[in-house]
Amino acid sequence: MLVVAAGAAVALPAAETARSSEARPLADAVFVRPLYGTYRHCGGSCLKSGALSWFCFAKQSCHLSCATAPPLMKCAAP
Repeated sequence: MLVVAAGAAVALPAAETARSSEARPLADAVFVRPLYGTYRHCGGSCLKSGALSWFCFAKQSCHLSCATAPPLMKCAAP
């Protein structure tokens, strides 16, 4: 019974993440640190690609999809 509840808890955030990324338009990531303005340092890792790093504006959230080759690194508008 405990295993089923844990599986449901893991599936719920994935479904919410999918809905939230569809609702917000995705912008291209920046791979060189911006000189001016505030920015967010994003990072993640995919099994085949290893550690990845990119930058988004401060009000954007980071989005990484390892389902594509190469991995899709984007910034989601609020």
